[in-house]
Amino acid sequence: MSNAQSSMIEQVAHVHAIDQTTVWLETLRRATCDSCTCGQRLLNQGADTAHSRIELPIPKNMALNVGDEVVLGVHQQAFIKASLLTFAMPLMIMLAFASLAQWWAFSEPVTVVAALFGLSMGLLMLRWYSQSDSVLSSSQWQPIILRQQYIDQASVLHFTPE
Repeated sequence: MSNAQSSMIEQVAHVHAIDQTTVWLETLRRATCDSCTCGQRLLNQGADTAHSRIELPIPKNMALNVGDEVVLGVHQQAFIKASLLTFAMPLMIMLAFASLAQWWAFSEPVTVVAALFGLSMGLLMLRWYSQSDSVLSSSQWQPIILRQQYIDQASVLHFTPE
């Protein structure tokens, strides 16, 4: 495995449809997303679906057919950066606004309002940043098809009796 692929987060996907240049993939939502309390679980519940669909360009070195399985990869560094931007940046701005209000000796209700204003500003900044041309044109956020998944490559679980 190459160095670029070793720092990837991988997910198996099924080929749902294909045209001349594009492949539509369907991923199965992992069972762990139903057991945690993160935001992804709430989004999955709201969508009321166990599958996610994604559209990608067909890799030049692969012959894909509907029903094939492929392994998608997202760069681990991009995933960590996106997580920090999404979760940490709005919270840090919220804490900065609340700290400033506290430092200026405002009352507790004003500090709470300042914290909520800071959170709103952080979310607006995140939205502005995510819609900027430099972010949208960057390929670092785009998952890529790493390889085809064949049945003999699938992980086999071996259980030993106790």
